[in-house]
Amino acid sequence: MTCQTALLRPARPLAVVMAAAALLSLAACKGDDTPLTPAGAALVASAPAVAATKVPAPPAIQPVAAAPASTAAGGDLASVEAQLDGVLTQASACTADTECRSVAVGAKACGGPTGYRAYSGKSASPDSVEALAQHERELAAAQAKASHQVSPCFMLADPGARCQQHKCVTGRAGP
Repeated sequence: MTCQTALLRPARPLAVVMAAAALLSLAACKGDDTPLTPAGAALVASAPAVAATKVPAPPAIQPVAAAPASTAAGGDLASVEAQLDGVLTQASACTADTECRSVAVGAKACGGPTGYRAYSGKSASPDSVEALAQHERELAAAQAKASHQVSPCFMLADPGARCQQHKCVTGRAGP
């Protein structure tokens, strides 16, 4: 064949050329006498056994029991929560918005409080309420970590507090 006849012939489709190249490369591998690595030989030898093996269903996941509340310095979480609840309930009476304060309570697994509670700074010392609430948050965070809890990872903004019907409640006064 001359260059002129090669130029006049229609071009072969790319798919035919690729198929031919694939067949030629497979044929070249067939006669390869290179020994397999030990891992490759084990893989080839195990192929029939693996193909015939029936894979069992995955085991049922058992629920994890909640970890007991921490009893580290200062009591367990339940007793600290009860103490904080008692202080905040006793300190809820108010006569004006300026008396009311909010405090962060609880602890999410990924950080931040689970909520806010309102109390009157006139009825309870803000420093002692904050210290007790901080202790409660630390115990709650330790329990969440120990029990591998998960939580939504968004931060709650402090809603503030106001006096409504002579009781401190969370939230700002409406317009």
